[in-house]
Parts: sequence; C-alpha cells; structure tokens
Amino acid sequence: MSGFEVAGIVLGSIPLVVSALEYYMKGLGTLQNFRSYKRVLKSLILTLDTEHVSLQNVCEKLLVGIAPQTCIEEMIDDPFGELWREEEIFNKLRLRLWRSFKIFYETVRDMREAIEEMMEKLHIGTSGKVEWTESTSIKKQFKRASFILQKSNHEAILTRIRDGVSALQRLAMLNVELEPDRKSRSQGRLNKLVNELSNSIYHALRSTMTCKCPSLHDVGLRLAPPSRTIIPEDDDDEIIKELQFRLAISHMGKSQTPFLMQWNELLLQISQGPEKKQTTSVTTQVKSSAKKSVKFSMSSSASSTASGTQSTQTSFIIQSAMSNLTLSTTKTITDPGQPRRINDLCEAMRRMGKQKCGEQCGHIQDCRAQKNRQYGVYMLDSPGTGDEWALVPLKDVLQDPNLLYGDKLRLAWTIACSVLQMHGTPWIPGVPRNDDIYIARKDGVTQYQSVFVLRHLPERVQPDPTNTPTKHSANPFLLSLGILLIELILGQSMESLQTTQVAAIESGVPKHVLDYETANKLLGRVMMVGGSGYYSAVECCLRCDIYQPDSISGLSGLQGETFAGIVGPLEQDLKKSMS
Repeated sequence: MSGFEVAGIVLGSIPLVVSALEYYMKGLGTLQNFRSYKRVLKSLILTLDTEHVSLQNVCEKLLVGIAPQTCIEEMIDDPFGELWREEEIFNKLRLRLWRSFKIFYETVRDMREAIEEMMEKLHIGTSGKVEWTESTSIKKQFKRASFILQKSNHEAILTRIRDGVSALQRLAMLNVELEPDRKSRSQGRLNKLVNELSNSIYHALRSTMTCKCPSLHDVGLRLAPPSRTIIPEDDDDEIIKELQFRLAISHMGKSQTPFLMQWNELLLQISQGPEKKQTTSVTTQVKSSAKKSVKFSMSSSASSTASGTQSTQTSFIIQSAMSNLTLSTTKTITDPGQPRRINDLCEAMRRMGKQKCGEQCGHIQDCRAQKNRQYGVYMLDSPGTGDEWALVPLKDVLQDPNLLYGDKLRLAWTIACSVLQMHGTPWIPGVPRNDDIYIARKDGVTQYQSVFVLRHLPERVQPDPTNTPTKHSANPFLLSLGILLIELILGQSMESLQTTQVAAIESGVPKHVLDYETANKLLGRVMMVGGSGYYSAVECCLRCDIYQPDSISGLSGLQGETFAGIVGPLEQDLKKSMS
C-alpha cells in the first residue's frame, strides 16, 4: 500500500472518529452525570475537525499539478476511492516528494496507527459504527464510558495526529516549491540513460546485420518516449533494465516470394544475465474501433513503496493519459533460460514467422570496449509485406486531411521528446528534417501513433559526422527541430512556405539563414493555429542553445531547461486536448 493511499485512509478515518464522538455526545447528553463531559467531547471534535481540514489542505496541495483538476475534489470527498491507488498519480507524487518520500510514508503510517488506537478506545467497529448501539448499554457501562471520554486518555494520540499533520504541511510546502528544478534533473538523468542505451542498441544491431542481401534492411526505431519517475535513491542499472525499445525491420521474403519485402516487429530489452529470469510486461490496447495496437510499459521495481510490497508499472505519459479510451490486457514474457546469441539477425528474422508473440528469439550484443551489453530480442508481430505495411516519411502526410489537431499535438510531443533524448546517436541526424521521421501505414491507413526514425543496415558508408554532438551543431539542430514543428502544425513543408526562396538563394543567402528568417516570420501563424504552448515550444527551438560547457567535466550536455522549454508546453497542450 502506497504512502498516498495510507494518507487517504487517514483522511477518511478521522470523520469516523468525529461521528463516534458526536454519537456519544448525543446519547450521553440526556444523563445528568455525563453533562460535565460535554465540553471534553466538543474539544475533541473541534481538534479532530481542525486536523482533518488541515490534512485535506495538505493532500490538495500535493495533488495540484499531479491529478487532473476534475479529480482533485473527487479524491478529497472520497478518500477511500480508487483514484488514491492510481499509479500515474503515485509516480508523480513520488517525484514531487523526492528524498522525503519515505518520511512522508512513515508519518502517515504513524497517523493511521494513532487513529486506529483512538477508534479502539472509543469502541468503533470496523464498519465505522460505535459498538454501543443501544442507550441502555451506555447507562450500564457508566464507569467504563466515563474513563473512555476523559481527555487525558486521548491527549497523546491527538498530539501524534497534530504533529503528523504539521510535518506533512512542511513537507508539502517545501517539496512543491523545489519540484520544478527536481523534475528537470530527473528528466535529464532519464534522457542520458535513454541516449546511452539507444546508441548501444544501434551498435548491437549493426554488428549483427552484416549480411550480403542485394538490398539494405530498413531498421525503424519506434519513437515512444518512456516516462520514468527517477528519484536520487533509484539505481541507474535498475532503470536501464526496465527500458524497452520497439523496432520494425524489413527483410527479404521466403524462397517463394524472394523479392517481396517482409516486416517484423521486435522488442529489445537489456538482458539480466543467465542467473535470473527476465520478465517483460507487454500491455495490449484494444480500441473501441476494434483495431488493435500494442503498448509497452516498464515494470517499475524501483517504484515499490517503502514497505516493499507494491510494484508499479510506468507507462508512457500520454498513452497512460488515454487509458480511458482503451481496454487493456497484460501478457508476461519469460526468458527460457539463457537465450542464444544472434550473430546474423537477417537469417534469424527469416525463421521468426514460427515464433509466438512475446517469445524470445535470442539476444544481440554490443561488444564495444566500454560496456558489453546484451539485449533480449522478442518477437512481436509480422505486420505483412511492403504493400500491406510500410513506413512513409512525415513530409508525405503533412497535408493529409485525416491528420487532426490532436494527432499533430501527439506527433509534435513524440518527435520533440524522442529527438532531443537521442540527439547525438546514429538514430538522429545532426539536422533532422521531415524526411527523417516516418509514420506507419497499414492497409492504406496511416497510423499516426506509430512514429519511427529509420536507418539502413548494413552500413555501406560511414555515419554522418554531424551525428556527433558538438557545440557548432547545436543551433542548426534546434532550428531544424523548430522547422519540423512548424511544418507539422501548419501542414506544409518549409519549401512551400518560402515564397521567395529561389530569389534569395540566387542572391547568395545561405539556406539555414533563409530557414531561420522564414521560421521567425511564421511564429504568428503558429500561435493562431497551434496555441500559446505550441508557440512557446517553437520559439524555444529558435532562441535556445542546446549545449553548454560542463564546468566539471568540460564536456557538453543537454540542458534540462531547453528540454523542458520545448517538450513541457507540448505535453501540456496535448493533455488539455484530451481532457
């Protein structure tokens, strides 16, 4: 049971005690000998009511910005409700409380124990009702009741409740104030791990795609940024084990259709070694339209409560926010002992047609000197041949009338978050453009929730040197990302928006200068079509520098402020469009 769920129980239990005290006051008020206890009862009720309201304020302060506005009042009014057990709310609270999460849990647990002791002394049953339900019973137990209602018998318990509420008030106030900086640090740490792992996966794939096929393999990495609540106590190695990467890889068909391109969808996750069985959680979403898609969530062992009894799963931020539109079922994939190493992924994919969904096919390995990592390869699906399933560049769907405002916001958030997280890896060009981002198309229907970046293996040429992050590539990278966002929201390519491009180029104006000037002139239209949040994200791309020297190591790194300035407004706009 999470600390926040315990807080809800305390919040709901205090009114039960107050109700019991009011019952005593009503039942005993008619007896002459008990009138002297009326002041005691009133004092107890007032004290508990005061602490109850204070605790409500604490919970409300912690919930603001975490739970949807429409849910906050519902949670306060129904402290025993299901919303107090929502994993998404719990994970955000965990980030907000930071290092004080354990203290918060211990404090509310002590308050719960104090309430339970008081309920026991007042003979309040598990149903919340006083066990003395008949007035004759009260009269018969006169001496016992007089002892129970003495204020001194409850003073220690009231002190524990008061001290607990005061401690929670201080924790809430300070942690909410410090949350923005902490969130930036947490996201920066996650970005670093995603960047490191995606780079490692590329090199593992490259080492296993050395076939002599007549055509290159298209290797698409799905852009689905993981949202993982990271606090200082979390271990990087444990977080890495939870991250999952979904790929779509093309290969030549079987002997009867040798020239027909086939596609396989695979899931890659770091292997935990032969001594442990690795469990991968796969959540299948079934939408109301009866079309099926697959979503992956991370089994969050580090998100266990202080008691160690609860394990949570953290889904992607936006996908989990859409859970009210889907029906979810969960499957479990377990490694069958030590999987074999795949030396030729091309040949292995030819045999994957017989594999069951979720079955491990082996592992691939990144054998670079720094870190030798193994990645389990799981078969997910065979979506079909090239004429049934394909990846189309973003530039080909910009003017699609079926690309609605909500789809554009989701695409913008997904692209911006992923591109920034994987900047500097071989997956992302130094200057990403609308023909570097791909959308899945199945049976002629564009799947706007399936976004990919594409590489071609085996490599026949050296990787683009602009993939290496340098200070000089920073501004062109952000400018290019800003242009991508502009093209997406306006539904036009930059070339079609630049009416004077040819004349400008002929006059010797460099293309990147022309792009920058055009992007600035289009900000007004971006505000009108996309809104203030989208405008802020684009403006941040045009105004910010993504790198700054690190005063400790002398190296450059992704600034949390830049990431938050671009991704944050897009995420907020997306959430508003879905509410």
